[in-house]
Amino acid sequence: MVEDDEDIRSNVCRFLEKSGMQAWGAESAEDFYVSLLRQRADLVVVDLGLPGESGLSLVRRLAQQGVPAVVLTARGDLESRIAGLDAGALQYFVKPTDLHELVAGIRSQLRRGEATQAPAPAGHVVPWRLDAMAAQLVAPNLRTVALTTRELELVGHLIAAKGSLVTKQGLVDAMGAGDVEDGFHRIESQLTRLRRKTLEATGMALPVRAVFGKGLVFVP
Repeated sequence: MVEDDEDIRSNVCRFLEKSGMQAWGAESAEDFYVSLLRQRADLVVVDLGLPGESGLSLVRRLAQQGVPAVVLTARGDLESRIAGLDAGALQYFVKPTDLHELVAGIRSQLRRGEATQAPAPAGHVVPWRLDAMAAQLVAPNLRTVALTTRELELVGHLIAAKGSLVTKQGLVDAMGAGDVEDGFHRIESQLTRLRRKTLEATGMALPVRAVFGKGLVFVP
């Protein structure tokens, strides 16, 4: 569950666990991305009013990656409901909500996912791969995106970290981008263009997560 209110986060996670599920929480989208390096998420409950990256943005990212998400928020107006569902949320709950209803909704979505998911070869996960010789990034669906010299350098540094955080200072130093804040801002602009290119070329979102105020993580 991604929720910045510690009491709500703890109470909901505790109730989910009592209902027979494994649950863990994060206070922001950025913390969630880092936690994903260590923990699994079959479905994510998202609050819309998050610090840093918004809940709507997180829901969109999850939808792009095929991870089911439901919204649990205090925003009950029609416009917010429509925005949440359009972003990719499978269900929309307004606080305060009956937690039994939330659990029933989560179970329903998990059953639906199990019924529609095609079986994959046991133990076989196709990662993102950098082909430095051809200057291209290869997605899990084997589609490729051509990289400029600077994009190749950026992706190379991120992938070399093997899922660990690459700090703002580390990236700026490695790429010779000068001042930390100005240099990282240029890197973020470059990354935005690369995200768009990758989605257009491969149909998949570039798995680079921004950790608010700290740096970037490539999660293959």
